[in-house]
This record gives sequence, C-alpha cells and structure tokens, in this order.
Amino acid sequence: MSASPRTCIDDWRAARLFARLLAVILLFAAMALPDRAFAHAALINADPVDGAVLAQSPERFSLSFSEPVSPLVLNLVRPDGTQLVLTSYRLDDQTIEIDNPETLKAGTHVLSWRVISEDGHPVGGSVLFSIGAPSAPPVAGGAVDWDLRSAIWIGKVLLYVGLFLGVGGAFALAWLAEDQRCGRRFVIGAILCGLAAAPMSL
Repeated sequence: MSASPRTCIDDWRAARLFARLLAVILLFAAMALPDRAFAHAALINADPVDGAVLAQSPERFSLSFSEPVSPLVLNLVRPDGTQLVLTSYRLDDQTIEIDNPETLKAGTHVLSWRVISEDGHPVGGSVLFSIGAPSAPPVAGGAVDWDLRSAIWIGKVLLYVGLFLGVGGAFALAWLAEDQRCGRRFVIGAILCGLAAAPMSL
C-alpha cells in the first residue's frame, strides 16, 4: 500500500523543518566554539613571584597551574638578553619544579614558559624577577617556533572553513536543494573536517 501524496508532503515538510533546526543548532555551535570549547590552563602561582627582588640566586623555580600541564619550552632570559634553556624539571601534579643550573647575576631576569594544557592547547607566559636590584627588562631575540605557529594557523583555517561550509551547506540543503545526496556528503565532510581541526586551532 503506497503512501498518499498528502502523507509524503507532510513527511517532506517535517524533514525540511528538522534540517532547518539542525542548521540553526550548528550555526550557534560554530559561533560559540572558539570561546567556550575548552577552559585552558592558567598560571596560579610562581616562585619567585612576578616582580620579586631576591637577595641571591634561587636554586630552583616553580610554576603552578590550574590543571596538569606538559612543558613545551622553559627558558630563562638573562639581563643581557641571552637565553638559557631549562631542561631539568619535575612534574608534581599541577606544578613544574625547575632546576636552576647556574648562579644568576644581578639584574632583572625573565622566566618564560610554554606548556600544553589537558585539552591540548599550548599556553605561555613569563615571570620577571630580579637579583639584588631591578634593571631594565631584558629583550630576548629567541627563535620563532614556526612549526607550532603553522600548525595552529592551519588548524584555524580548517576549523572555520569546515564549520562555515558545513553550516552554510546545511542551510542551502534545507532551503534550496532538491536532490540532496551529493550535497549531504559534502556538508557532512566539511563539518567533520571543522570539528577535527578544532583542538589544533585553539
């Protein structure tokens, strides 16, 4: 027994209504994702604290974060602008204990860090402290991590292209398309591409 034309029309309208609602949901999700997708790690305590003036060179440094992290780069910038890569450290839950391999000279130093939070997002920052008396903050001429910057840039491109083409395609299918099979494949592929690139781009 075949369905009546009236039933087919009602089913088609219901399917289009569902597609429109889904497109609206995807649109709002795409707009909210960059700001609300993840809560990244934040520095909550440092030793020495930012702006501290110490009487003598510390034996170690510590950085405590709001969640467990994995170090990417730990550097100490001396008052003359030269950098010392800090490779000896220990992880204690949400704290990184860093060994100081040398006796620091008088002046202002910068402890810079870049870590990966639990969600895979790289975050960085720095802490200024001085030995004896403050001096002009050092200017470091460190190398740019082009591989990391390129990965983040590519991730952002894929995220926005995937999500906006996916959402736009969903709207086009919902309002305009008649034969939707090929269009559906394109939209699904674009959305999956955008969602897969989201963690890399944050």
